[in-house]
Order: sequence, then structure tokens, then C-alpha cells
Amino acid sequence: MPRFDAGRVAQIVSERSGLQRLLLDDGTRAYVLTEVVGSASKGDLVIVNTTAVDLDLGTGGWHVVHWIDGNDGNSKEHQGRVLKARYLSEQTEVDPQVSERSDLVGARVLLCILHSHIGAVAVAMSSPQVGYLMTDQAALPLALSDLVAELTSAELVARTATVGQAFGGQIEAVNVASGVGALMDSGSSQILLGAGPGHVGTASELGFSAMELAGHASVLHALGAEVALCVRASEVDERQRHRGISHHVRSLLKAIPVEINVPVPHGEDASWVTELGHCAQFAEPVDVAKALSMSGVAITSMGEPLYQDEFACSYLGAAASWLLEME
Repeated sequence: MPRFDAGRVAQIVSERSGLQRLLLDDGTRAYVLTEVVGSASKGDLVIVNTTAVDLDLGTGGWHVVHWIDGNDGNSKEHQGRVLKARYLSEQTEVDPQVSERSDLVGARVLLCILHSHIGAVAVAMSSPQVGYLMTDQAALPLALSDLVAELTSAELVARTATVGQAFGGQIEAVNVASGVGALMDSGSSQILLGAGPGHVGTASELGFSAMELAGHASVLHALGAEVALCVRASEVDERQRHRGISHHVRSLLKAIPVEINVPVPHGEDASWVTELGHCAQFAEPVDVAKALSMSGVAITSMGEPLYQDEFACSYLGAAASWLLEME
């Protein structure tokens, strides 16, 4: 069961659209999803969900504000006709953008296993029209992503869409296919697709959040989109299963029943891609490490600066080249 506690707001640490970060009077930290429970002020009594912190999971040491005493959450006029976070006490209404497209021909969609890869590829592309579609396999509120906030502020992501139970994007959509269609309607045909922060892994063959990408690949391919999988690779990860080409990549490619593209840097062995029934797309990688250093956007993977992992950056650079349609 969820665990709750009460505290008073001692300080507003930071604010941005959809999110406040607070310091409470007992020294603990909490964040507020302002589109869900409203905004807090110094001195407010708040009820916080402490479950993730108690279990040392997920939220980076932050409680979640569940209720602000005296805040009339019903004062806001209802503006949507579809619920997200359905059947939870925090369910919130949105007005989804509905595309009239019957296919997704013309879309170029890169599937990303890690949230950090969204940032690395977006920085490497430096494209004015790239879109980000956030699925609901990890964090549901897009406002929680510091990375996406940085990318949009730096104009490295033009539009965001949240689908399924995820919410808070510039575009709200019902599912992945309609979300891709809505991004295309808004001028973004180059699309990064993946979950928000909070990826779950279990060290097993199939038990990881990004396994959802197998289903998305099949649907998008069937509707005419060009689809590729961004390879998760590393030469510094301490876990053997993620050293070299991550086992996540192989598990996903085994589960995808249609042939999709897998960007591979020139000179790397790609026999494993074809053996799994997919198409290796050799590409000259964009210099991801250089792009990151010039952008000022700090991206880490498993707590370490991503630019220090040359092997990871080479595959991310190849993925960026594919999305930019470069050879």
C-alpha cells in the first residue's frame, strides 16, 4: 500500500511549467505536479506520498505531493474529455489531438531504449523539427523530465507528445500511432520515441520497460512509418549484460516480427543484426560527444557522463544520422 506523511512547505526550491520542487520543514524534499494538484506556497500543509523514498526507489529522493491543504482543486475549469492516470485519485482530464491520418507514411521514427538516448540523439541532430513521443512505460508526467525541459528550452525538441496514460506533452494523444500522426500534423516527421525517466530493469531476458518498443515497432511499420531501433551499447558499463551490445537490444529484435532498421556505425560488425532478421543501416556517426559538449546539455547514463562512453556515442551518432536521413 502507498505510504503518506504530512509536512509544511519551508521553501519553493524551483518551479517550471507543470512542476514545483519543495523543501519541507522536516528537511525532506518533495515535488508537486501542478497540473494535477495545483501549486503550493510557503507555509502550506501538504500530504506527501513517501513510498518510493521509503523503498529507495525511483524518484531520486523526492516525495510526491498528493494533496495541498486548502487548495481548491475543483476551481479549475475542466478543459478535456479524456482521462489520463485513469482510476487513480490523481486522474486528470486532457483534450487529445486527434489526427485524421489513416497511415503514417512519411514518418521516420527512432525507438529509444533509455531516456538519456532521447537527449543524446536530439542534441546530435540539432534539428528544428524533431518531435519526442513519450510513452507510459515509466514516468507518467512529462513535467518530471529535466532532460526534456532542457531540450525544449534549447529548441532541440520542437514538439512533445504524451500517449497512453502519460500526460503533460504539448500534444496529448490516445496511443502511439495517433501520437505519431499528431506530431506529423504539427510539422514533426522525425520522431524520437521512448519512455520518460524511471526505466525498470530486472536483469532478466524480458523484464524491462523498453520491451514495449517491440509492439510499437510492429504497429508503426504496418502503418507505413520508417522505423529504427537505437542500439544500446557500452564499453564502460560494469554489468556484463550491458557491456558491448546490450542484451536489451537482442531481446527486442527477437520480439519484433517485422524487419526494421538498426543503425550501425561504419566498420562495426553487423552480422548479429541480420541474424536476428533485421536490416543493418550503416551510417557515419554524428559526433555525439562533441555535440554534447557544445550544447551545454548534461546527459548521464547510469550516473556517469554519457560523452565518456565512446562506444555508446558511436551507436547514438549512427542513430542520429539515420534519423537525419544521412548516409
